[in-house]
Amino acid sequence: MYQYQSLKHLFLRTNGLIRIRPKVRVTDNYTLSLVYTPGVGHICKVIERDPDQLYELTITNNSIALLADGSKFNLAKPSKMIPNLEAISALYKAFYDIDAYPVILNRNIMNDVSDYLLVLDNLCVTYKTIVLIDIEDNLAKQILSAVENSNIDCSVVISNSDNLRVQLYDAALIKATLDYRAILKPSQLEVVKKSITKIDFSSLPFNLTKTLNSAYGLGLLEIYKNKWFHHSIKSVNPEQFIKKLNDLYIYGELTYYNKWSDGHLLQKNDFQKNALELHRRYNGMITIELKFNPRSLEDLFRIYECSYRNDDLGELRQMLIDDPNKLREITFKKNYAAIITNGTAILGLGNIGPAAGSPVMEGKSVLFNALGGIDLMPICLKERDPQKLVKIIRCIAPIFSAINLEDLSAPDCFPIEEEAINNLHIPLMHDDQHGTAVVSLAAVINYIKLTKKNIKDLKLVINGAGAAGVAICKLLYGHGIQDIVICDTTGIIYQGRPKNMNEFKNELAQFTNKNIIKGSLKDAVQGRDLFVGVSTAGALTKEMIKTMNKNPFILALANPEPEIMPDDAIEAGAFIIATGRSDFNNQVNNSLAFPGIFRGAIDTRARQINLEMKIAAAYAIANSIKDSDLCTTKILPNALTADIPANVAKAVAIAAMETGVAKINIDPDKVFDQARKLIMEGNMPSL
Repeated sequence: MYQYQSLKHLFLRTNGLIRIRPKVRVTDNYTLSLVYTPGVGHICKVIERDPDQLYELTITNNSIALLADGSKFNLAKPSKMIPNLEAISALYKAFYDIDAYPVILNRNIMNDVSDYLLVLDNLCVTYKTIVLIDIEDNLAKQILSAVENSNIDCSVVISNSDNLRVQLYDAALIKATLDYRAILKPSQLEVVKKSITKIDFSSLPFNLTKTLNSAYGLGLLEIYKNKWFHHSIKSVNPEQFIKKLNDLYIYGELTYYNKWSDGHLLQKNDFQKNALELHRRYNGMITIELKFNPRSLEDLFRIYECSYRNDDLGELRQMLIDDPNKLREITFKKNYAAIITNGTAILGLGNIGPAAGSPVMEGKSVLFNALGGIDLMPICLKERDPQKLVKIIRCIAPIFSAINLEDLSAPDCFPIEEEAINNLHIPLMHDDQHGTAVVSLAAVINYIKLTKKNIKDLKLVINGAGAAGVAICKLLYGHGIQDIVICDTTGIIYQGRPKNMNEFKNELAQFTNKNIIKGSLKDAVQGRDLFVGVSTAGALTKEMIKTMNKNPFILALANPEPEIMPDDAIEAGAFIIATGRSDFNNQVNNSLAFPGIFRGAIDTRARQINLEMKIAAAYAIANSIKDSDLCTTKILPNALTADIPANVAKAVAIAAMETGVAKINIDPDKVFDQARKLIMEGNMPSL
């Protein structure tokens, strides 16, 4: 009966068992503004003021990190463990609705248990329960001992059994721990598990859901009895959770969604209130989803039982050892990426910490999925030291086909990105730098079309020498703008300036400001054609614009309030004004760039995202507007224009292959087609 209903068959049929699905459909700019900027900034501030809101407004309440290192099977390349991780993730999701995000640890660079503890301690910002599977026994004991004697802010479970019923006991333990938001030591977890195992699983799948709920209930009771629950949920008794899980088995995930507040009307509230309501309704913006739909949990139990008996996962691991190229064919790795921050430069809010930055990572994950068909795991790390941060990124990188660095502060972001690129050889980009730079270049390309100016004759001033400012400077210089002056909080940057310089500003000074202009922004803007602001609200005045060349282009990109408001800029003589806001014309929105850039880089398995790929992306964005439609109020396309990510992906793929950084050659039209289908259908094109 179950000859063809096996885990092995599912992997081969669906390219892995799981995917990441946004809980909200981004269909218009209004929804985009709630899921991402500007609405998400308010969610960050709410969590910064009250860290307990992390459980209410993000995925933390129902998500775990699921780790493996291949040590149990002594695998030289631990990425062969992906089938095991996906199988457990799917198991947890199907039977207990736990969102388990898989991570492969690179044990080849992890020297001892202290490195494991470093990774666990950093992942626990978002994932308050972390599960390690198939860890070598002695190493597992060392890890548990280290965790027992540490102050790590999460529960750590090691699940080493290949017995289905034992794995379900572990799942019940994890579910109870998650729901009571408990941070338990390994010794406390053993007490809870001992209580759970009083329920006999030997007769499963008979009375499956009733039995699973009973085991979960005993785990809850043990936590409740010992008062190990989180203070924010102490008033919730076990029966409420038990009823909710029972409802889940009947009604599905809708059980866990909160109702809209009584009388809440979107049109009568602002972005901040609506964003808060939306995030509270869904407890975060993304979830794990099975790529298949079993007819019943009993059927799925039998599929797992049969597959474990026949060692399907062992066969899949051997298949990957024999032919590593199959990794992207039979698992979800091809489409699985990470977004990583340490919370030091969250939006325009600054150093508010990794936990408060979680909503931004989730919002970005939604956009990657909606506009690039990419499954993105949000990772918020504590580490501030650049070298240690890169070490952690390298430790968790093997499962990911690409990594997007997000909201890292300057100047640390520059060596972090450079070292990570040099060590990982996968598509990796700090979007705050390069996404903004690519879209800014696209806007400049179309400005040149309208004004008929020569790019080599343009004079540019940039206000802000942080992550975005430096990247914009380098990209526009690399594309032909020779006369650039850049300012920071001290004033105009020039060679030999005695104050507020570092190695990165010294590098800029070598090719900018060749006339050694000194002074403030007021002096820098005189006689310029372009102003790019990545600084602070109100930095540019009407009087400054009046001193610029004829028909100047103002890119005022500070968020949430630009360097100058559009009406004021036009009144002062600006030919075109662009901002970072969705409620004005000409929004410089990174989502025009990063989904397609990563899609094209992933599909060609590029070793890096180079200058030529970024320039190709900028031209694809710029050329998406017909010359006949180009005007001062439409210098850039709408961020949700459906063809843009596919066009960008195609252009980036071509550039990757032409410059030799692509590991594989692929028909660019196929890249476009696959991107278009992924955006339209999710993971369906892989079937």
